[in-house]
Amino acid sequence: MPSSQEWKTFYEWGLAYGPLVMVEVMGQKMCIINSYTVASDLLNDRSLIYSDRPAMPMKFNMGLQPYGPVYRKHRRAFQHGFNRRESNGYQHIQTRENILLLEKLLINPSKYDEHLRTTTGAIIMMIGLGYPITENDRFVRVAEAAQLAMVSAARPGAYLVDLLPILKYVPEWFPGASFQKVGREGRELSRELQEKPFAWAVKQFEDGNALPSFFKDLMENKEVASDDPAEAQHIIQCATAVMYATGADTILASTLTFILAMLYAPHVAQEELDRVVGDRLPTYADQESLPYINAIVKESLRWELVIPLGVPHKSTEDDVYNGYFIPAGTIMIANQWGISHDAQVFEDPFEFCPERFLNKESPLPDPSTIAFGWGRRICPGRFLAENSLWLHVATMLASFHILPAVGADGKEIIPPREYTSGMASRPLPFPCRIIPRSAAAVDHIKQSVASLPESYM
Repeated sequence: MPSSQEWKTFYEWGLAYGPLVMVEVMGQKMCIINSYTVASDLLNDRSLIYSDRPAMPMKFNMGLQPYGPVYRKHRRAFQHGFNRRESNGYQHIQTRENILLLEKLLINPSKYDEHLRTTTGAIIMMIGLGYPITENDRFVRVAEAAQLAMVSAARPGAYLVDLLPILKYVPEWFPGASFQKVGREGRELSRELQEKPFAWAVKQFEDGNALPSFFKDLMENKEVASDDPAEAQHIIQCATAVMYATGADTILASTLTFILAMLYAPHVAQEELDRVVGDRLPTYADQESLPYINAIVKESLRWELVIPLGVPHKSTEDDVYNGYFIPAGTIMIANQWGISHDAQVFEDPFEFCPERFLNKESPLPDPSTIAFGWGRRICPGRFLAENSLWLHVATMLASFHILPAVGADGKEIIPPREYTSGMASRPLPFPCRIIPRSAAAVDHIKQSVASLPESYM
C-alpha cells in the first residue's frame, strides 16, 4: 500500500486492472473505485448498504460517524442551516470578507496564501457562530490545529489501530503506540474546538448579543436537532464545531488550485467579465450571466481534488456488482482524483480546460458530484463552499492578472502541480504574481472597501 499520494497509485491500478480493485490489508478488504459510473451505481444508487463508515478510532468528526440514528440527527441539523436556500442567505458575509481579501491582495499580494486562510477562517467563524475573528485569533488557531490532526489521521489505514481496533487499549508508552499520543492530542484539540467557541456563542446568545448565524438559527429552532433539549444542545455544539472541518479546507484548497491553474491557462474569462459586468466588481447576481466563470469553477473542482480519495464508505451487506462479489464490511474508497482524471470521460484530463463545461448539453458529469462525495454521505456544506469559490474566482479575475513568477534569468516559472498528502490535499506553496489589471480595478476595490458597513448587522 502506498503511504503518500495514494490516489495516484490507485489511479495506476485502475488503468492496469479496471475500475474496481480489491486489496486486503491485515485481513481488512478495501475496494477502490476508479470510475464515475461504478461509484454512482454503488455509492449513490445502492446507498442503503454503502452509507456506513469504517471504524476509525483516530477520527473526531460528524462526517466520520457510523451511519445510524445519531448520525442522521447531526446531519439533519447541519442540512437545516446549509441547504441551497440557507447557504445563499450567507452571501453577504462571503461578499464582505471577499472585498477585504481583494484589499489585502492589493496591498501585499505575495502573501496570498495567508490572506486566503484568514478570509476562510473569517467566513466560517462568522457564518457558524456569529464570531468576528481578530488577528492571530485564538479560536482559529485551535480550529486549524484540530483540522490538521483530523485530516492527517483520516486516511484509511493511516494508523494500524484503524485496521486492528484492539490496539486502542495499548498504553501510550508502549513501543509503536505513537498513535495513542496523536489520538489524545487530537481529542483534546477537538474538545477545545467544541467547547470554547461554543461557550462564547452561548454567552452572546443569552445576553441578547448574538449575530445572525448557523448557531443562532439552531438555538432558536432546537427541535430541528432533537426533541430532547440536552441532546439538542450537544448536537448544536458538535455541528458548529465541525463547520471549520467541513468548510475551511474545501474553500481554501479549491481557491489555491484555481490560482495555480491560472499559471497554466490564459485569462480568457476576463473578456467575459469586462463585457458582462463592466465598470464594477462582479456579484452573485451576475452568476447566471457568466458561463465561463462558472466553467472555471467546475474545472477547478475537477483539475485537482480537495478530498482526493473522498471519505471511505463501508458496505453493510454482501453485494454483487457486475459479477464481482463485495462482502459486507468492505471499506469502499472512491478515488475521486482518479475518477476526475478518467480519460474515457474527460478528454485530456490533466489539462486545465474550462471550455469542456461550456456546452449545457454535454454528458460530462458535474465535478461537484465527484468532489463533494456520494449518496447519503454527500457533503452537506457543498453549496456554501461553491458560493465562496465562485466569488473568489470572479472577483480575482476581474481585479487582477495572476501570472507566473519570474526567475533571475528573466524567464517565467511554472510551478509543478505538487499537493500535500492526507485526507484533505492542497497545493504546496508556490510563487506567483498577482497584479492589478488597471487603475480602474484598483479604484473598484477601494470604493468597495469604503462602502462596507461597519458591522455584519
